[in-house]
Amino acid sequence: MTEHPAPPTYRSLLGDRRVASVITAVTLGRLAAGMVPFGMIAVFTGRHQLGWAGAAFAAFLIGAALSGPAKGALIDRHGAHRLLVPMALAFAATTAGAAVLALSDSSVLRPAALALTAASAALAPPNSAVLRTVWTEIARSDAENTRLHSLDSVVEEATFVVAPLLTSGIWLVVGAQWAVITGGLSALLGTLWFWRTVHALGADRVLRGTPKPSAPGGGSGGSGGSGERRGVLLSRNGAALLAPMAALGVAMGALSVGYPAWALAHGHVQLAGVLMALDSVGGIVAGLAYGRLPTRDARPWRRYFGAVLVLVAGLAIVAVSTGPAPVVLGSLLVGASLTPMYVIAYLLVGTGFPKDRHTTVNAGIGSAYNLGSGAAALAVGALLGPWRLTPTLLAVAALTLLLGAAALFGRTLPASAAPDAGPDAAPALDPDGGAVVDAAAAGGSGSAAQVEADVR
Repeated sequence: MTEHPAPPTYRSLLGDRRVASVITAVTLGRLAAGMVPFGMIAVFTGRHQLGWAGAAFAAFLIGAALSGPAKGALIDRHGAHRLLVPMALAFAATTAGAAVLALSDSSVLRPAALALTAASAALAPPNSAVLRTVWTEIARSDAENTRLHSLDSVVEEATFVVAPLLTSGIWLVVGAQWAVITGGLSALLGTLWFWRTVHALGADRVLRGTPKPSAPGGGSGGSGGSGERRGVLLSRNGAALLAPMAALGVAMGALSVGYPAWALAHGHVQLAGVLMALDSVGGIVAGLAYGRLPTRDARPWRRYFGAVLVLVAGLAIVAVSTGPAPVVLGSLLVGASLTPMYVIAYLLVGTGFPKDRHTTVNAGIGSAYNLGSGAAALAVGALLGPWRLTPTLLAVAALTLLLGAAALFGRTLPASAAPDAGPDAAPALDPDGGAVVDAAAAGGSGSAAQVEADVR
């Protein structure tokens, strides 16, 4: 019987300078994901150009969604050390250009600002996806992998509480365009910090990449091509992973319009922002709690679907609410599904997909969410004209359940499908924050050891 080391506590993880430094670096970069799109909305809104504001937000979401898997595949093939900094430089330059052009009154330059906004999202370094791959690479056990992902997800959720507030403050003091520029610079500084510190965790495979092997006859095959990227994302496990994440995006996109609509309809205008914040509060609490759940003999794909059921219940309660108490409960339930769904999804990458596709799939998770969120926000905004809020949100809940049911079709890869731990196997974290130890000696890497208990 294999002995599994006791999982580190959240406190011990944060006490490890390597882990704390890497999370802080990526968190600095993550501020850009909130500051840039919200800042572009603020730039156009301040000039009373609401249509352009909505278009800028959609351009950022679409640019991020469509480029995510491709960037992940590039990282998987060429390595994070080679690509992250050039991407961050390009992101900082394009966001600054978008902010400057958005201030123009020219009918020619405003579309150019939208194009640069979409380009900035497409060029943004996928630091979060890379870090998720690092956690799976270095974890010695299921429980340690879960704790790492849970801690990271909670910090990420808190970041998206801070980013809009920081954007609003900069907007008030010096102008919204400086919030966009600051967001671009934060991504650059965070990426430089991440680039310098992530090597200490020992995830060499992620840093170097997996070069595409040469095929007989001078051709090449293997990793990183667009066909293979589509193949892994459209596989059975790809659909089982990404469809529920798109469902989460649909729900959150619908509520981004639905919460203000509910507040206006029921005379509680001040609750709109509170309800959005409660989603994050529920996500933070649930993420911390999920990281402490036992992982032995769990059924990860069923847990994934279980989180979808919590999400649907929260949506339905919001839809039928007529007073503050039930809508607050519904908002907290929605949040309670939010972070655990991300945690489970990122952990499922470790047991549902080959190692040389992990960053591709991790990036695909964000893309699925963004596509669902953007499409739902546009659709619900249009439907609330002829339809009332309650049937609209109930229809969204039904669609969320339908998409989320795809999780039940996911399967853990057999042990033989996981790459053997060779001489390049990634070192794992010492729970005491000391020396790095060999992952194979400690019970296997995140994806190989997790197969035994059918968990992530």
